[in-house]
Amino acid sequence: MTMHPDPHYNLKKGPTMKKTIVSAAFMIVFLLYQTLGFAAINQFTGSWKNTDPNTSGITTLVISGNGNALQLHAWGKCHPQDCDWGEVPAYAYAPGVSAPIEPAARAVSALFTTGFSQTLVIVQPEGNNAIRATTYTRFTDGSRRSNYTSSYTFNRQLRFVPIRPQPGSMPIPPLAPALREDCLSFNPSTATVKNINGRWTIVDGNHLLFNFGDKENEAMKALKIIKYYRMNQSCFVGRPDPSFTYLLVNGKSPEGSLAGEDSVNFNPNTIEVRNINGSWKIVDGSHWVFDFGGKEDEARTAFAIIRKYGFTKSCYVGRPNPSFTYLKK
Repeated sequence: MTMHPDPHYNLKKGPTMKKTIVSAAFMIVFLLYQTLGFAAINQFTGSWKNTDPNTSGITTLVISGNGNALQLHAWGKCHPQDCDWGEVPAYAYAPGVSAPIEPAARAVSALFTTGFSQTLVIVQPEGNNAIRATTYTRFTDGSRRSNYTSSYTFNRQLRFVPIRPQPGSMPIPPLAPALREDCLSFNPSTATVKNINGRWTIVDGNHLLFNFGDKENEAMKALKIIKYYRMNQSCFVGRPDPSFTYLLVNGKSPEGSLAGEDSVNFNPNTIEVRNINGSWKIVDGSHWVFDFGGKEDEARTAFAIIRKYGFTKSCYVGRPNPSFTYLKK
């Protein structure tokens, strides 16, 4: 990307893209429907570095905020140091008008404006911990230079985020090498759905495993998931009223995919435990993933479990009030 010859030239924050830019709007819609992968807002937020160290275009991107209030900060190649393009509002796009933005976002756009050009940036997922940014630069200074497009691949700048102690609290000791877990084993081959006293339940012999109330369809769907992944351990944090549950396959995380799954991605390398308004949560950036209320110890135990098994997806049956949840890679 051609930048201003003066490395100290600062791009001014541009206004929100106007509806009159018909070609840009059309391009966003077109690219949305070219995207085959499923994404989520937290697959976009974070710090990103161009995979090409010799690029002449965008070198670094930082995307922050949530589905309703995103910001995109960019830096371009300059000498002796990269030019700061500044931070502008960014907008996420779902696959349909009724689809939720947070769990289903497929692209993010932002518009940078200078005194001589406008650059539309469209960001899309490019596999695990990678994004692709496509730029469309239009010159507005009457120079008759050709408008042009460029495309760049970025890798997430992963970082280990330690558990942060709250101000005034005692330092948090490191986790013990051996994490104590509370798991019950069962046989997925003999598990079945039964109606017991009007409640649809997944059982293994005489052992009641999961209760679905009057939701027979959700019980059948959960059983299908259990058998597909061959899940054979049901685990808890905080029984008898667990704040966190997960299932394992021979002591490991379930892996793979099943058509029709409802899942939300998160990054186990960037999650952390925070106290937000008196409630302990596991969060990924500005997005909370699990809520533990006042149970700090259980939040920290769940944090360690997620890291241990490398879970990257939180999955549900029956949202918005799921009757069955599980995690997987």
